[in-house]
Amino acid sequence: MTTSISLAEQPWGATPATAMNQSSDPRILYTLGMEGVSLALWTGGLSENLASTLDTLPASRLPEMRQSLQLDQVSTAVHATCTEAGAEICADTLADYITYIAQRASAVFDTPFLNIRLDVTRDQPCPKWHLDAVPARLLCTLRGPGTEFGPIGQGDAPQSIHRMTRGAVGIFRGALWPARQPAGMLHRSPPCHDTRLLLVIDPVWHEKGN
Repeated sequence: MTTSISLAEQPWGATPATAMNQSSDPRILYTLGMEGVSLALWTGGLSENLASTLDTLPASRLPEMRQSLQLDQVSTAVHATCTEAGAEICADTLADYITYIAQRASAVFDTPFLNIRLDVTRDQPCPKWHLDAVPARLLCTLRGPGTEFGPIGQGDAPQSIHRMTRGAVGIFRGALWPARQPAGMLHRSPPCHDTRLLLVIDPVWHEKGN
């Protein structure tokens, strides 16, 4: 199933939102719904202890997961994933950190149901500039260089290119953003020859009565 949409497929029906709100205060994430804002970026990062621990792990022991969870299940699921991968050394701190981010995401998305992924990648798995085919998506690079992003320009490239710092948390409007003003902040994987660990969180909205 595709998780991105090309620029040619995007039905631009209105001037796209291309602004970014950025702050060291995590409450900045709640501004995603403001008019014109396509990216809310919290620049707070990993603790030095967690960052150094993740850096010492061999790539084969980095935790990978892809699960649909309720908010109160996140900590247990991340802890179990770390244990299964042989990354017990960071299980407690990583579970706490991801749970904290998931709590923020749940509040922004207004749902306790989340799709949570930990992706271990090398090189540049998503080199093309794109919008994700979801309403919104949270991205946080836990190891390696951060995601590149920029406001939509002419053709398939952004007007300018920026890079999230490691540990920064960004919530992007996706191609299915449920509002009149479409998303206009593109992103892609950075060129990279090292192993990255990327946290991805998407909202899951259930219809009432389900």
